[in-house]
Amino acid sequence: MRSLLPNGIVSAFDNVYDGWIWWNLFLAFVPLLLSFGLFRSRVIPQKWFLAAWSGVGVIGVIGLWPRMPRVMQGWFNILGDGGLATQLRLLWLIGLIGVAAAMSWLVFQKQSTPRGWLWWAGLVVFLAFLPNAPYVLTDIIHLIHGTSSGLIRTWVVALVFIPIHTIAILLGFEAYVISILNLAIYLKQHGARALILPIELLIHALCAVGIYLGRFLRFNSWDLVVDPTSVLVDTLDVLTSKRPIAVIAVTFVGLASLYWLMKQVTLGLKLRIRYARQGLDALD
Repeated sequence: MRSLLPNGIVSAFDNVYDGWIWWNLFLAFVPLLLSFGLFRSRVIPQKWFLAAWSGVGVIGVIGLWPRMPRVMQGWFNILGDGGLATQLRLLWLIGLIGVAAAMSWLVFQKQSTPRGWLWWAGLVVFLAFLPNAPYVLTDIIHLIHGTSSGLIRTWVVALVFIPIHTIAILLGFEAYVISILNLAIYLKQHGARALILPIELLIHALCAVGIYLGRFLRFNSWDLVVDPTSVLVDTLDVLTSKRPIAVIAVTFVGLASLYWLMKQVTLGLKLRIRYARQGLDALD
C-alpha cells in the first residue's frame, strides 16, 4: 500500500502521524467493544464479536508498529536497569492487558449471569478506557504541529491529512457515543431510565478529567492499576487548581455538546435504517 503512494505523502505520514491514528483508534474501539459485551451482548453473534476483537487487535498492532523500536528499547532499558520493582510493574502491565482481553470475552459468553463479579470488573475496565475515545478530539495538535513547519505541501495537507484526520476524529468520537448509548439502553431495559441523563453527565465529567490527565500529565488508562498512587495524587492536585479546573470545565461542555449532537445523528440513522427494513419512507 505504501509503495503505491508518492514519496512525499509517505514521508509526511512518517513525520506527522507515526502511527498515532491507528493506535488511538484502537484505544477508542476497546471501550466500544466492551460496551457491547457488557450491555448488549445479545445483539452481536459470538463469531462476529470475536472477529471484531481480532480486527481491533490488528489496528492496535498497526498503530504500535512504527513505535516498536522505541518501545522495545524502553523495555530493554527497564529490564536491564529498572530494578526488580520496575520489572515487576512491567510484567504486571503485560498481564493486565491479557486479563482485560480475556475478561471481555468471558463477560460476553456468560450472558446468564450478567451481574457477577466479572461483569463489575469489566465495567471498571470499560470506564477506565472510555476517555480514550473522546481523547482523539485533542489530537488535532498533531496535525497543527506537523503541518505548520512548512515542509509538507499544501495540497497534501488539504487532500490527505485533513480528510484522514477528520475521519479519525469522527470514528473515535462515534465510538464514544455508541458506547454510552449501549449503557443507556441497558439502563432503560433494567428500569433505570431516570438515571440515564445523570450518568451521561457524570461520564462526560470523568472523561473530561481523564482527557486532561492524558493530554497534559501523560497518564494512560492502565496507570490506574500500574501506578494508582500517582494518578490519585495528581488528580487531586488537578481538581484543586484553578487553571486545570477551567480546562476541564471547557472540555466537559464541549464533550456534552458534541455528544448530544452526535447522539441525535446516530439515533436518526438508526431510525432511518429501521424504516428502510420495514419498507417505510422517512419522508412520509
